[in-house]
Amino acid sequence: MGSEFLTPASQISYTEIFYEHFPFYLAIGMTADEYWNGDCTLTRYYKKAFEIKKEQKNEELWLQGAYIYDALCAVSPVLHAFAPRGTKPHPYLDKPYSLTKEKARNDKEAEHKANRQKAKAIFEAWAATLDLPSKKGGKDNADNRRSPNRNNS
Repeated sequence: MGSEFLTPASQISYTEIFYEHFPFYLAIGMTADEYWNGDCTLTRYYKKAFEIKKEQKNEELWLQGAYIYDALCAVSPVLHAFAPRGTKPHPYLDKPYSLTKEKARNDKEAEHKANRQKAKAIFEAWAATLDLPSKKGGKDNADNRRSPNRNNS
């Protein structure tokens, strides 16, 4: 019962299966000796390593495409057919993309700190243009001035 579905043409021996997969494992770096005489679990690890390499290559190519896209977007104002005379391309990225979350967070914090320092410098330059009393004490200190409501005794 059910044996009618098992014809000699559909029966493949293990040897044929091994010979069928042999070129793939040679292509991903496994030696013939490792394949035929080594530990049989090595094929599993070679295949997993191949999948990891393939995923890394895919991410690398995606990143390359992202850089190319940014470069084309930066130059696109110049490539516009009806761009006004004197149109200049946008500047290209000043630093590479952050590839890890930790590096991205550190870069973001550094950028935030730099922006704060820049804002502080602008504010201090603006404050220097004003004629404000000194906070170091003495007669120019606003706390030492007499208020008009006090008696001068």
